[in-house]
This record gives sequence, structure tokens and C-alpha cells, in this order.
Amino acid sequence: MTGAVNIPLLQRLRNAQGAFVPVAELGAGKTLDALRTDLAELERFGFVLESHPYRGVAYRGPAARLCPDQIEHELGTRRVGRRIAVWNRVVSTNDLAAHAAASTANEGLVILAEEQTAGRGRRGRQWVAPASSSLLMSVLLFPSEHLAEAGWLTALGAVAVAEVVAAWTGLDARIKWPNDVRIAGQKIAGILVERGDGAVIGIGLNANITRADFPTELHDTATSLRILTGETVDRSELARALIRRIDDWYDRGWSLGPDALNPAWRDRSEHLGQLVQVTTPSGSHMGRLIDLDLRRGLTLAESDQNGRTRQFSVRDVLTLTPCQDGPGPNSQIVTP
Repeated sequence: MTGAVNIPLLQRLRNAQGAFVPVAELGAGKTLDALRTDLAELERFGFVLESHPYRGVAYRGPAARLCPDQIEHELGTRRVGRRIAVWNRVVSTNDLAAHAAASTANEGLVILAEEQTAGRGRRGRQWVAPASSSLLMSVLLFPSEHLAEAGWLTALGAVAVAEVVAAWTGLDARIKWPNDVRIAGQKIAGILVERGDGAVIGIGLNANITRADFPTELHDTATSLRILTGETVDRSELARALIRRIDDWYDRGWSLGPDALNPAWRDRSEHLGQLVQVTTPSGSHMGRLIDLDLRRGLTLAESDQNGRTRQFSVRDVLTLTPCQDGPGPNSQIVTP
């Protein structure tokens, strides 16, 4: 067991950006023994520090495991992150969040886990990641009727993740319909929204996975922040950034309405402007995707000279795929 981590001390060391900080500057208001205890606690938790008898102490790297104190410290959110629970090993973070939906007082609860034994993806797929390598997060919300409309919460999760990934890497993060975030066509995150008494946004984000950690069949189609940046990711800071982005968009949804998310969702789309095939309960349709709107749906350009368009509601779209081959046998061609 470890005690509480001294986060202000950790921040002071981190802010020095690798330089040594003299012990006299670290121990203001504390006895030397108390400072040594706090430093030892940081190291016991897993933070990498270097001590020098004359120069002081330097920060050398994050803890391999998630640090609840670090995530919660001065988080500053309004709704999301009111409570944060970090588990070592769970069946599914979404399942735990769903159990907490018995009380609306749990809105904004964030559940994180080092490892999932049965993480779920869309259409029953599994999300598998080595322990302590990814950000496995579920957020419990009780949205208004408008914010609970088809696709809005999935779009919220995808936009928030894409913005964090873009900020972390400096690369263009795109949303592959409807719930994957990709960099240059390689998947880095997935979102799974499940509804019950409340709504749960489940997120799996590849953080410190190496190329060797991926199954061979995913080497060309998946990536991680570590692969993209060449550096070990501080997953606690990553969790803080993502919780803040989710909270910001969710709060905007409550105050400005669901349409506030549209521009960011549209601009992040990997498919906008492409020839795509849309599958709905009525069949498959092909056309150039010229607009995305969470209320109006997807707009495909038709092939006639009148410039007519065809719209499909978000809830009716079963799949959306780029068209690289010819149309399927039941497709209706509506290319411009």
C-alpha cells in the first residue's frame, strides 16, 4: 500500500522539464524528513526520479500505472470527472459504469482500468490491450433528451478523443464513421456508447502500445501515441486531458444545444467529400458525401444534372464505407 501522492511536489519537479531542483526549493515549509517521505512515496508509486547529493532532484518519467491523485488534482471540470475510480483489472469499464447508473447522483463518474478482460467494441468486437498500455475509460452520463439522440454521444466521444490525439501528436486525427479515431488511416481509438438507465461512453485509446504488442494482422492498421511520438505517454495526464475535453463538449451541449458539436464532428470526418456506400435498412446507396449533420443526417450528392441530394438519418445508417470497388449488387448509384 502507498499513501497519498504529493501532487504539488510532483508538479514542481515536472515543471523543471528534466532539470534538477535544489532540495531547499522543494522543501519550503517542510522538514527534510517530511520531504524525503514525500519523494519516497512518489518513487514507490512508480514515478521515476533522479537524486543528486548537491544538485537536488530531477523528474525522469511518469508512473507506469494511473495515478488517481494526479488525474483529480485541480481538474476543474463541471460535470465529467466529479468522481474518478481507477481499477487494476476489470471485466469491462462500461459494465461498472452501467451498474453505477442506478443513481443519477453518479453523473460524470469516470471509471478507468489498467486492464479489461472482456472489453467490447462495436458490433460485438473485442477490445484487447496489454495491461497498463492503453487508456480504458468509461463515462457515465444522464443526458437530456436532445443530447441522447442517435449518434450525439458517440460523436462527442470521437471528437474529444480526436482533439486530444491531435494536440498530443501534432498530427491530423480523423473520425472514421461512426466511432473510430485514426491517424493516416491507422486506428488509434474506438468509442462504444451503451444505453440503459443512463448513457455510458466507453473509450479505448492506444497510449503506450508498441508495434510488437499488436497482433500481426493489425501492424498496418493500428497505431498508438507512443508509436507516433516515440515517447512514453503519461497516461494520467492523458486521462486529464480527455476528461476535460469530454466535459467541455458535454457542457456546451447542455448550454448551446446538440448542434454546437456539428462543426467539429463534420470537420474531423474521414469521409467528407468521398464517394461512399451507405447501408440502411432499405438497402445500400452510393454517392459523394457532401455533408454530415447530427440532426439532418448524412447528405449524398445524386448523379443527375439538377444537383439533387439524398439524406439519411444518423440512426438509419448501419454502415458507411469508402467506395474503392464497384457497387454491390443491391446498391443504388447516386454519384455526382
